[in-house]
Amino acid sequence: MSNYSYPRPLNDEQFTRLRAYIYAQPQIDHQKFSAKWDVSREFIAEICWVDIRTCHSWFSQGRTHQSPQAYHKWYLTLADLILERFDEFPEFLQVLLCPSNQGNF
Repeated sequence: MSNYSYPRPLNDEQFTRLRAYIYAQPQIDHQKFSAKWDVSREFIAEICWVDIRTCHSWFSQGRTHQSPQAYHKWYLTLADLILERFDEFPEFLQVLLCPSNQGNF
């Protein structure tokens, strides 16, 4: 049994860390991701949890263009981090981010 009461209060360091996360800007957008990794737009759409038409609109110009939201860029930033640094993650984080028991591949 845990010695923590719930909900647990945040200390100053935790609060500051979360504030930094909240205001951080994602580093990778769809164009940088597709330039760096040889993946299809369909796969980018899957990473970002959008339909392919939405993803195509990010790459288009003119009246059909839409910009991705910040959370789409976060998905791509996280995917880039997984591709670049996965072996450096502690095992619990590897399992949390990429559970091996999902047979949906």
